[in-house]
Formats: sequence, structure tokens, C-alpha cells
Amino acid sequence: MSTTESQAREIVDDIVLACRALTVRGCDTGIGGHVSVRVPGEDAFWINAFDRTLGEITPDDVMKLDYEGNLLEGNREVSLGFEFHAGVYQNRTEVNAIVHSHGRWITALASLARPLKMRHNLCCIFHDDQVLSPDDRFESIGPAIETNHTVIIPWHGAICVGATLARAAALHATLEDQAQLDVLLEPTDAPEIPEHLRLGLKKLVDDQAGYLEQTWTLMRRQGQRHLQAHPNG
Repeated sequence: MSTTESQAREIVDDIVLACRALTVRGCDTGIGGHVSVRVPGEDAFWINAFDRTLGEITPDDVMKLDYEGNLLEGNREVSLGFEFHAGVYQNRTEVNAIVHSHGRWITALASLARPLKMRHNLCCIFHDDQVLSPDDRFESIGPAIETNHTVIIPWHGAICVGATLARAAALHATLEDQAQLDVLLEPTDAPEIPEHLRLGLKKLVDDQAGYLEQTWTLMRRQGQRHLQAHPNG
């Protein structure tokens, strides 16, 4: 197996593992979620098939597309949502992975048509790094993200991007957790974290504690257990 083939297999396996882990973390509520990774050195990316849930994805369900949506490897149906993946990769050269889901609590948050409120120290990971898309059209989502790493799509779901799949997937799982807390607290008078404390908490949780890196390590364990229990989806 050549180095290129070996790299491709590793990327595909990581996408499968991320899909399975996101399922364990509550982000698999049916058809429509997708995880993609940029192909190094090419105008192309790997992405999972449209007609399987995240919890069903196997290596045979991961396709390689160019930015025009042409199928380069694989023979399965791909979501029309490939367009925003292509758009983000073309406009954000530092982004190498994208995660989109309709997680139960992410969708509940999106149905409030607002960004995540800062009601827990882990929410501060999203401080000054999330945006609300004006709608769920593919041509709106790409420009809306700007330099942010999280986009809430009103009445739809959310997208998280990262320099690595590890970071994008861990960010998305964290969003699902924090969206649950946010939505459950919405009917109450629970206050948000004061503005002047948020940046310090963000640096503590993300930069110093490495929360997202630790979360990805956990997600790998969770994904591997799911694969062992459900090897064929």
C-alpha cells in the first residue's frame, strides 16, 4: 500500500470513527448528518454517504468528491450539503474538517434561532467564535461562517469546523452537550456568565486544560466501542 493509499485509509477510518462517536454523543437523529475531511494537496474532500445515519457509517460509506461535487472515489449518494463543505474548504485554507448534524439538542437550540448562551464554563469555548446563519441555504452558510468555527443554522442544526477532525468533532459534541443545558435553562432566569469572565474561562478550558483534545480521546474510545458492537452499522 502506497503512502497516499495509507493516508486515505487513515482519513476514511477516522471519519467512520467520528461518525460512530457522534452517534454515542447524541448527534445521530436520522438521515442527514455529514462529516468531511480535506484531501491533503487536492481540491477534494472525503465525506460520508447521505443514505445512512452516522451510526451506520462504514468505510464503504465514505466517498471522495471534488469541489464541484464530482464523485472521485466511491459510488454512493452524497448529500446536497456537500456544497457548503466545498465552499468552506475553498475560503478557509486552515480548515481541514467539517462536522454537521441535527443532534437532538443542537436542533432544539437552532429552533430558538439564536446562538448558544454562555451558561457554563465549557460554553466559553464558543465565546466570540460562533455565528447564526441567516437561513439554511447552502449559499448563506458558507459566507456566514467568516472566521468562526461554529455556525448555528436556524430551525435546522449546526456546523463545526476545525484544523483537524479531532477538533471539529470534539467541538460539535461539546456543542450538543451545552445546547442541552442551554435549552433546559431557557424557561428559567439562569444568568449568563459575565462578559468579562468569558475569555479567561475560554483560555483555561481550551488552551490550558486541553478540553477538546481530551474529549476527542474519549470520543475515539466511544467510537471504537460502538464499532465493536455494531461493525456493520
